[in-house]
Amino acid sequence: MRKLFIAALFGIMLSSGEIMAENVKQPLNENGLYIKGVCKAIASSPDGYVYVLTRDKRLIRIDYDGDQKEIAIPFNKEIKSEDDYFCDMAVDTKTAYFCGYNYSSILALDINNPKELKAMNLSYENKPINPMIISRNIDGWCLKDFDFRTFKVDKKGQMTLLPDSTEVVLDKKCQSVIVEQPVFTEEGKTIFPKKVFKEDKSVRWVAPEAEAPKQVTSLEYLGFDVDRSLDVYLVKAASGELDTEVTIYAVNNTNNSIVAKKVIPNSSLNFIMRYCKLTTDGSIIAVYADPQNPDEQFILKKFEMKGIEPPNKG
Repeated sequence: MRKLFIAALFGIMLSSGEIMAENVKQPLNENGLYIKGVCKAIASSPDGYVYVLTRDKRLIRIDYDGDQKEIAIPFNKEIKSEDDYFCDMAVDTKTAYFCGYNYSSILALDINNPKELKAMNLSYENKPINPMIISRNIDGWCLKDFDFRTFKVDKKGQMTLLPDSTEVVLDKKCQSVIVEQPVFTEEGKTIFPKKVFKEDKSVRWVAPEAEAPKQVTSLEYLGFDVDRSLDVYLVKAASGELDTEVTIYAVNNTNNSIVAKKVIPNSSLNFIMRYCKLTTDGSIIAVYADPQNPDEQFILKKFEMKGIEPPNKG
């Protein structure tokens, strides 16, 4: 009788736990969502969804509440083999766009009717390119290839080579954002970049000095926050291999003053081109390895740049 009572009690507890787990929603925020698979890319759409692409070509759409919907990517003639993975993606409200080293094209998938991948073949000077990173803009796309060249691609597939060291994300006017490159001295020292330039070569912004003994080691333009008229940058600083600090800066587009900054964790995630991106609502999404189970799942987080008010338009 005692055993039956214990078994019944355990069954009630288990059942209650299952019900609670089903009813509890975990919104996408700094606490993170655990997602199965190996992450290859992340992106956000103007209608507020976040998308995750896994190495095995699963496309997962995530809403603010953390609800996940998997969108099947069809295996068709555009995918050469199951082992040819995509490297990055960009999305709008209707379409997901993929690129990868083994594809000299932009591959488009209708999110609402994902029956086939449509390819826009790419070539520059009559030679195919190997795109590794992609972003979406009002005129088309921007790509960075395996040779670190950056191209603007219009909606007809016409390609324009942009200046050296142009970021893959363009500014609000669809013009180049150029990041200063490291300089290697004869003494074996490396002078890391801190300056960002406009397309006309004038200085756009200078990253703040890192607190000693750290120094700035990399600088990336994440994009333009339209609602608040801010440029957003990711700056890494370190004094060694194990103390990297990542800071997001929101910068006034008019006077280059820092309006807000936020330190976020560095990511040790492998096999991803860009682990951190700006969303259309001005927040930051980033992916991290699950320290307990890095080969089976990863963690997606969303960071709010708090304290930033939209400009007064009155």
